[in-house]
Amino acid sequence: MNPVRIDTELCKRDGLCVSECPLGVLEIKEGEEIPSVNGRKARFCINCGHCAAICPANAISIAALGHRKAEPFRHKDMASAEEAALLFKTRRSIRSFKPDQLDESQIERLINLSSYAPSGHNARPVSWSVLSSRDEVEKLTGLVVEWMEDMLKREDPLAGKLFLKGIVRTWNEGKDLICRKAPAIAVAWAPEAGITPDSDAVLAAGYLELAAHSEKLGACWAGYVTFAAQYSQKVRDFLGVDDGHMVHASILLGHSAVKYSNIPPRPEATPEKKGLATVFRAPESSH
Repeated sequence: MNPVRIDTELCKRDGLCVSECPLGVLEIKEGEEIPSVNGRKARFCINCGHCAAICPANAISIAALGHRKAEPFRHKDMASAEEAALLFKTRRSIRSFKPDQLDESQIERLINLSSYAPSGHNARPVSWSVLSSRDEVEKLTGLVVEWMEDMLKREDPLAGKLFLKGIVRTWNEGKDLICRKAPAIAVAWAPEAGITPDSDAVLAAGYLELAAHSEKLGACWAGYVTFAAQYSQKVRDFLGVDDGHMVHASILLGHSAVKYSNIPPRPEATPEKKGLATVFRAPESSH
């Protein structure tokens, strides 16, 4: 089966799809005007959608995506550089949430948006496990605490690096520094065997977090959940992670209980030449 379908009536015969295909799957044969699939290279198609995205006539559909047509957009409707900068600069790690439960369809929308994040070889290997009630999130937190207590009992060196003793003590005192009493959490996981599964999951989580901010939702990376899931089969089982897969990112979600009014400053990167490269060094940190 051909990986793409070209509507010959709509095709403008401009060859844009051929020039844009990153793996040379499309070609224009000698004596012909309409592109076609190169039979020898068809199996290399990664379903990236570049051909469908660049076609001004929207004449191309992707077999692996059910031959759904691409969604046209107008460049004038895109966010301006100033609007995008405002979205980035006003994103905060929210650590105080209202108890209101999120609509599951809203979380589903965020996850679908995260699928537009780049991934190695366009593999898109990221799956998500979502807990959408505070009770479920609290059960997960309890399992994370169990893992922490086991790490402390075994005097694992990682326990000191992650300050687990203080986190557990604070939990026993009634304060949750792990999931922050969030009403929902989305956990990203991917196959252990893959091209770049860890990077793919982190990128997808970053997209989800920014998408949440654009919808006026609060979000925060739950690092302790990710660590626990990477070391604890019990936590992975609770989250429904398939065998042979690993958790790489966890995002707390909810309505923020606080409202920020200002954009804090950040150190400005100073360029310096080092060989042929221009280097922008990270600022010194005491952490």
